[in-house]
Amino acid sequence: MACANWLASACLADLEEKRHSMSLALKTAGHSFLRGEAEWISGLNAIIGPSGAGKTTLLRLLAGLGEKTADIRFKNAAWQGRDHYLPPYLRPIAFVPQYPSLIPFRRIRQQIEWVLSPSSRSYLEEWAEELEILPLLDRYPRMLSGGEQQRAAILRALATGQPMLLLDEALSQVEDRLRQHCLQCLKHNPPVPWVFYSTHRLEEALEFSDTLTVITEGQIHSPQTPQDLLMAPPNAHVAWMLGYRGSFPLDSQRFVLIHPARVVLGAHPEQGLVYPARIDVRSKPRSLLSQWTVSGHNTTWHWDLPQYVKEWQGNAITIIDPVIVSYALNREEAQSYAQHVSW
Repeated sequence: MACANWLASACLADLEEKRHSMSLALKTAGHSFLRGEAEWISGLNAIIGPSGAGKTTLLRLLAGLGEKTADIRFKNAAWQGRDHYLPPYLRPIAFVPQYPSLIPFRRIRQQIEWVLSPSSRSYLEEWAEELEILPLLDRYPRMLSGGEQQRAAILRALATGQPMLLLDEALSQVEDRLRQHCLQCLKHNPPVPWVFYSTHRLEEALEFSDTLTVITEGQIHSPQTPQDLLMAPPNAHVAWMLGYRGSFPLDSQRFVLIHPARVVLGAHPEQGLVYPARIDVRSKPRSLLSQWTVSGHNTTWHWDLPQYVKEWQGNAITIIDPVIVSYALNREEAQSYAQHVSW
């Protein structure tokens, strides 16, 4: 859609009204846990955050299974608010929880036929093949592995023909190859216009999503494109979750964030910002990792990264695509924040 360029800051002003008529908007005022506002457009919208941050709470709220205090509007129609509430069965949503609620005494094919919508027939067989579930349709849930049950639950949700698919860690038990294949298909050949996908896997969220929504301790940060979010994390907590592992001051009010994937050893001004720092890279015994020690401006950062080809020492690093913010990362935060999301 033309309005899909809104989050990439390329939408023309005369499309503003159309954007609002095609969006899903949420205001959480009055909710007992969630805070903030968000507005999404169609596409693959990833939701990421540590355990207990509120990812499931958010998806259940959109599905109509949570508190009724939040305001939700879809395409300018109110789903719920102070004086209105649209029950879950009237919302155009298919919700797939992390632990599939398959009917134990019905074969997968029977469960799909039970909810099958005429509008989904055109793509259902194709998606049964994409999910690699086609040979398993005549089995009972107890005959399937955890990952197979999750894929069967997604196929059943697609069979409903609803335009919005909510996936709450719904691929968490699927092997890496197939999970990434499924996400690739959801992004480039979507069977429905709207997909929300909660995950702990940062790399997948960055690679496959059209927008990324970060939740920290109930705080919903406005959805952004992955690139925009990486280049402007709103605060230190989000920066840690996005993989930044340190910061050095540029002046009294500005700091440059350090991401190990965007650091080149030595001074290479043609590649980015050269920053003076003492670097020490050593192989860790009996490990496929190297330990990096980066020291500058009375601050020392330690990283364990995939093994570097050799031990190395130097007096400068080059930061590719430097991200400059108004806050510093605190070493004491590393233990509590850096482990939340895999990167």
